[in-house]
Amino acid sequence: PSFCGKGNYGSRVHQSVIDYGCKLTGCTVHFVDNEYDHGPIIAQRSVPVENNDTAATLAARVFMAECELLPEVISKIAAGSVSLSDRTVTIKSEVQ
Repeated sequence: PSFCGKGNYGSRVHQSVIDYGCKLTGCTVHFVDNEYDHGPIIAQRSVPVENNDTAATLAARVFMAECELLPEVISKIAAGSVSLSDRTVTIKSEVQ
């Protein structure tokens, strides 16, 4: 969410992360609301930013994390494990 918003998508996001000097970036799964990139966050996954990264190499690593995280979140929603109250998202633990 630090590098999001109108016009900042795709390789622009990854280049912004590199240009800022971030050591970590990642992906976020959030509920959708009426504002761009604003909905309550369900889950996030971090990805390291390497010294020799380009926007393309970083994007590839973030995409791998997205491919893991999104199905996990969808499964939890489908199982009824995710609840939302105002902007607070709660995920029930699988171990009870």
